[in-house]
Amino acid sequence: MQADIVIKNGFIIDGTEQERFKGNVYIKDGRIAAITQTDFELDSGWEAREVIDANWNIVSPGFIDSHTHSDLMLLWNRQHAAGLCQGITTEILGQDGLSYAPLSQDNLQMYYKFLSGLNGSPDIPLDWSSVHQFRMKFDGTVAINTAYQVPHGALRLETVGFEDVPLIGNHLARAKDILDQGLKEGAVAFSTGLSYYPNSFSDTEEMVELCKTVAANDSVYVTHIRTVFRDAYIDPVLESIEIAERSGAKLHFSHYRTDIPKGGQVYQIMKDIDAAHERGVSVSLELYPYPSGSGYIVIFMPLWSAVGGRDAMLERLADPKQRQRLCEGIEQNTLPVRGYFTHLPKNPQYIGRAFIDVAEERGQSVADLLCDLLLEEDLQVGFHDSAKAIFETDEGWDRFNKDCLELLSRPYYMVGSDSIPVGRNPHPRGFGTYPRLLRFCREYGYRLETMINRMSKVPADRFGLTDRGQLKVGYAADVVIFDKDRVTDTATYQLSRSAPIGISHVLVNGQVAVRNEKVTSVFAGRALSRG
Repeated sequence: MQADIVIKNGFIIDGTEQERFKGNVYIKDGRIAAITQTDFELDSGWEAREVIDANWNIVSPGFIDSHTHSDLMLLWNRQHAAGLCQGITTEILGQDGLSYAPLSQDNLQMYYKFLSGLNGSPDIPLDWSSVHQFRMKFDGTVAINTAYQVPHGALRLETVGFEDVPLIGNHLARAKDILDQGLKEGAVAFSTGLSYYPNSFSDTEEMVELCKTVAANDSVYVTHIRTVFRDAYIDPVLESIEIAERSGAKLHFSHYRTDIPKGGQVYQIMKDIDAAHERGVSVSLELYPYPSGSGYIVIFMPLWSAVGGRDAMLERLADPKQRQRLCEGIEQNTLPVRGYFTHLPKNPQYIGRAFIDVAEERGQSVADLLCDLLLEEDLQVGFHDSAKAIFETDEGWDRFNKDCLELLSRPYYMVGSDSIPVGRNPHPRGFGTYPRLLRFCREYGYRLETMINRMSKVPADRFGLTDRGQLKVGYAADVVIFDKDRVTDTATYQLSRSAPIGISHVLVNGQVAVRNEKVTSVFAGRALSRG
């Protein structure tokens, strides 16, 4: 029999949590044609166009990044070495309700600019309107596979606009129709970020109604939990669970983990979610192994300042009469104590510097500084928090790392990098998440078969990617080869754009995308759909 590629002499971890075994993987026409358990270099009866010797390293399914913000930059930087070199073969886009389809042309142009601090503003044609058209922009044109979620923000923009009004009546009915159509056009989930605009204008009742459409499509509600509140605080975890229980939708929590003040408190942050799982709520979660976050400065603006969208926000920023009120709103929001700039196209001299240091240098408060920069940069300002000494001691880091592994011991947990691939020095999670966790397996004695399962089969099953996430005959040949004793991340907060080591080969749909730790400029990625 003829194979296109044979990977020989591997320790195969197939994604199911079963014990590794010695064997060969045979690939033909982009799919796995056979897997054999053998100590022989090649099985009799097989020939191959190319043989890759794994040298008794680990051969595993390609990793699925369940949370990433590559929605625009992937169409600009189609090679996407930052993901590929980590072993990522599939990314799930449309996160936090912040993406670009389905949108009419006017809304698309506006939202492209409004989200530029998060997703960048690459010079690409904005020539789509539907979910299907946007998905097809990634089909056969980029180096990795993609899946897409219908974003909450688009539903609001296409119905009530960028306004702080209830989504009810005919507008709600239309939003549900748009959501239904997007799911039927191949989206794998519905996403929101109730910390972001215009999503934050929504209430629990709106989310329940929208998620009834999600449930009717047997899909998943993916939530960045609420951090923007009105008159009274509501528990955002309990709100999410309530939405799932009342609607019948499957529930997925984005980047949920302990952090600096909650180190060692896994039980406390998980008790309500674990209880919901025990009583039958279909729940899943993902994490990245870093204790600090990243985003764009617009999220610190007060709720009222976002009404009307990008142009209205810029007008308010430019109005001296409104500056004090804006600053007060920013200071009352979730502003990090030690935030650091990552993306400032017009002010690169501040990249890598702390808000507080730049403000002191300019003789301003931090809030006033941020207002000035948002105005000057047309909202295109990115940040991450706590870029330097996150914890005062090694024990703090050790505790956090163990928290991540404890969370990943739950069978409904998976991995997502939350990569934001814009800026000169973005958060290191976009370059180190997967090799970092593989390194943790070595350093903490965590079972590698379990970690691979959380990186591959668990997200594939959750989002309905039925021929991905396993090394299995008939499945797509998304494959990673890595040295378990050598693999590690090298990205740091100070120098994030640094590639990992120890991941020698990555195959996407049976084509070699990384060879000997170097990308090959092959664009074999496909746009995947649920089921």
